[in-house]
Amino acid sequence: MSGSSASESLVLFVHRGTWQDRYQATTLALTAAALGDAVTVALFFEPLRLWIEGRFDEGAPPEAGPARVASLTESLEEARRELGLRVVACDTAVRLAGLVPDDVLGRLDAIATLPSLWRAAQSGRGLVV
Repeated sequence: MSGSSASESLVLFVHRGTWQDRYQATTLALTAAALGDAVTVALFFEPLRLWIEGRFDEGAPPEAGPARVASLTESLEEARRELGLRVVACDTAVRLAGLVPDDVLGRLDAIATLPSLWRAAQSGRGLVV
């Protein structure tokens, strides 16, 4: 679909836990969603735990304030409401994070299978962050 006006799908596999990695994944996801792409943010490990615990913004450097960096959580929540961005995790990632799948569904749009995420990335683009 390159070069066409039709939207593409983007799956961001977010597994690194630093604030900088979460910032990068969030800004890429927001940019793609704002440009009309169907975006799925798949969380794993520390980013998944932080998202579920409501601590996704934790660890921002002091420069984030003066640079007017918006809350990562609020930015993703707005993109979920306004742009159809989805935040998901796979069942195994949820269990590896020490979480119970039924308990996290309120914070996630879905618990997806890894094969379904892989297929979505194959039909569009996949990025590992």
